[in-house]
Amino acid sequence: MKKTFTFLALTLIGSYGFSQHCDAFIPWNVGKKITTENYDGKNKLTGTTTNKVLSLNDLADKSEAVVEVENFDKKGVSQGKGELKYYCKGETFEIDMKSFLPQEQMAGFKDMTIEFTTDNMAYPKVMTAGTTLKSGFVEAIISNQGMKFMTMRVDVTNIKVEAVESITVPAGTYTAYKITSDVTSKSGFVTFNFKSAQWMVVGIGAVKTETYDKKGNLIASSLITKIE
Repeated sequence: MKKTFTFLALTLIGSYGFSQHCDAFIPWNVGKKITTENYDGKNKLTGTTTNKVLSLNDLADKSEAVVEVENFDKKGVSQGKGELKYYCKGETFEIDMKSFLPQEQMAGFKDMTIEFTTDNMAYPKVMTAGTTLKSGFVEAIISNQGMKFMTMRVDVTNIKVEAVESITVPAGTYTAYKITSDVTSKSGFVTFNFKSAQWMVVGIGAVKTETYDKKGNLIASSLITKIE
């Protein structure tokens, strides 16, 4: 069974604004739109994702960015939209863990009831090679007309800054944090284990991602290609 997981939390670029004080890995600029191309393990295009900042909000103890995410198949046909939220709390940037769920699959449940439980990943303002980062998880209980249909859960653990290095992608050349992690995804009775590498740039997010199976084979990747 083939699964493609798009790490939407890590595909944005932008500039600072509003009242955030952390090093954000998304735009803090309403209207900024980013296009990311997604590939399979053989480097064949599987689709694209766009991310657009809809609003910036000051909450009681943190600032919030609301981002619209739209997925397209390889022919450019929309597969649906969703919204994610990201936070600056003091000097810490928090990632909405719902972004780690397979968005194409979640779009199929849009007419059902979904109850989320999350513990967000967090990136501190200061990171160096060797820094270990906070783990996170998301659990989604999906029900249809009061009957439990499915439980989905993603855990991201063993998150570590491996290096600080230069990387070139279609959108430009950047100095990035290379961050690796272990990902366990459960959908019903099926469990998948992955290893992820993400090249994270302050004020941008992941300009590149790579996902590997437990044998070390590349099964998916993504690149930022356009900034509007």
